[in-house]
Amino acid sequence: LYPYLQKANIQIVFAVPGIILATVFVTFPFVFRELLPVLESIGTDEEEAAALMGAKGWTIFSKITFPHIKWALLYGIVLCTARAMGEFGAVSVLSGHLRGLTNTLPLHVEILFNEFQYVSAFAVSSILVIMAIILLVIRSIMEYKGKKEEEA
Repeated sequence: LYPYLQKANIQIVFAVPGIILATVFVTFPFVFRELLPVLESIGTDEEEAAALMGAKGWTIFSKITFPHIKWALLYGIVLCTARAMGEFGAVSVLSGHLRGLTNTLPLHVEILFNEFQYVSAFAVSSILVIMAIILLVIRSIMEYKGKKEEEA
């Protein structure tokens, strides 16, 4: 894979694609963890019946599978977003802390703290906390709507 990326002049390490790959690698299990139990519980009966009646793959997915998994998928995306907002380790290694190019909020907090700019580091940390609270509210709303839809 590396020779192809090199020919296409795509840099992974110390570049934005590296941050994206690290974040996807770290957060994807959250979506999988939410979707797998839902997919196992619904079984394949409805999809097989639709296929026998002539429905195509996309129709089966959009009309049968997606309505069953939509809340779990959205919940997994919210968990991924929360995890990605706070990701430090893998992103720190792959990004190189290049200010203005590969800097994320957690990395920016570290840089500010190391430069003894405590007020600025606290301000950026406060932004992360506010974003986390917003995600918590969104998650709670989604849980409520998902339970309400299950009861109906």
